[in-house]
Amino acid sequence: MKRRIYPFLCLLLALLTACAPPPNETRAAAVICRRPAAVAVSMVNDPDTDAGWGDFRCADLRDWDLSDMEEELFAADFDTRTQWPENLPGNFDPERLLELGKDPGLGLQALHEQGITGKGVGIAIIDQTLLVEHREYADRLRLYQEYHTAAEDGASAHGPAVASIALGETVGVAPEALLYFIADDVGTGTEGNFVRDMTYYAEDVDRLISLNETLPEGEKIRVISMSVGWTADTAGAEEIEAAIGRARKAGIAVICVNSRDPLLEPWMGMGRRRYGDPNERADCRPGAFWRESLYSGEYRGRDGSLLLVPMDRRTAASPAGAGEYACFAEGGMSWVVPYVAGLYALACQVEPEITYEEFLAAAQATANPISIWPEEGKEYPYGRVVDPAALLAGLKG
Repeated sequence: MKRRIYPFLCLLLALLTACAPPPNETRAAAVICRRPAAVAVSMVNDPDTDAGWGDFRCADLRDWDLSDMEEELFAADFDTRTQWPENLPGNFDPERLLELGKDPGLGLQALHEQGITGKGVGIAIIDQTLLVEHREYADRLRLYQEYHTAAEDGASAHGPAVASIALGETVGVAPEALLYFIADDVGTGTEGNFVRDMTYYAEDVDRLISLNETLPEGEKIRVISMSVGWTADTAGAEEIEAAIGRARKAGIAVICVNSRDPLLEPWMGMGRRRYGDPNERADCRPGAFWRESLYSGEYRGRDGSLLLVPMDRRTAASPAGAGEYACFAEGGMSWVVPYVAGLYALACQVEPEITYEEFLAAAQATANPISIWPEEGKEYPYGRVVDPAALLAGLKG
C-alpha cells in the first residue's frame, strides 16, 4: 500500500553537498562538485507545520500517494531531480510549471531576440556559494571568490538561483551579461550564536570597486546585486552604507533589500496564476509573502506606488548539477534584487551613459498599474508592473 501524506507536512530533506576549497582560500575556476543522490523523505502528521508548504527538491516521492494533495503541491518547491509518483492530481503538471517558470516574463524574451541582452555589461553579485559550472552562466563567469566560512561550504541553493535570475542564459533577465561573483558571510557565528554583521559585505563591495578600475571597457561592472537587508542598528550597517556610497560615486549601481534607501524602496515582487503567462499582466497576482497584508491594509504598496517584477513561480539554476533547475512556488525579495539588476544591465546596454537614477525614473514613468478584485466590488491596487520594452524605448528615444 502506498503511503499517504497528511494535510500537515513535515519534510526532512537532506542538504545538498558539494566540494569546496580549504578555508580562507579563494577560487576563480570551475570545480567538480558531487551530485547528491535523490533522498527518500520522511513525512509525518505534524500539527506545528504549516499546511500547503513543502520542499521536494531532490526528493524521492515515488512511494507516496499525492492524489489528493493538489493545493499542497502547488505551494511546494521542487526540482529536476524530484522523483514523482505515477499518480498525481490531474491539474498538477510539474514539468509544465518548471518550463513556465524559466520565462523571465514581462516581454523580456522578445527583447532578447532583438539583441537586447545586456551583452558586455558586468553584473557583480555578493551572495552564498556558487555552483560555478552551471550552464546558465558558466561561460560568462569572469570572477569567483570565496571568503570566510563560505570557503568551507558546498554550492548553495541561493547563489546559483540569484545568478541565474539576473543573467541566466535561458531563465535570466540579461542573458549575455558578464558575471562577477563573491561568496561571503552575512554575519558571524553559527545557528543560535549567529549575529548579523554587514562588515564582510562592505569589504566585498570595496573589492569590486578596486577590481572595476582594472577591467577593460566593455567588461566593466555596472551594478552590484546583494539579496540582503539590514537595519540602522545592524552591526556593520555604517560600513556597508559607506561602501555603497563609494560604489555609486565610482559609477556602480548597488541594489539590495533596504527600504530605507529611496533608490531601492520602490521595488517589490509579485506572483502569477499557476499556469499563467509570465508576459501577461492579466495573469499577475499579489506576491505570496505579502498577499494577506494587502487585504488587511498593512501592505506598504496599497497606494499602488510600488514597481513590480516577477518573484513567485520562478525556475532558477539548482546546485544539484550543471544542468539542473529548481522551481520555487514562493519567492521573496532575494529574487527581486537580481531581477532589477538584470533590468539595469539591459538599460546600460541600450544607453551606456545611463545612471541608476535615470533608469529608476524611466521605470516609474512607464510602469502599468495593476489591481486585484478578490470579491465583487472590492478593488485592491497593489503596484505598477514594470514594462521593460517601454522603459528601454524611452531611453533610446
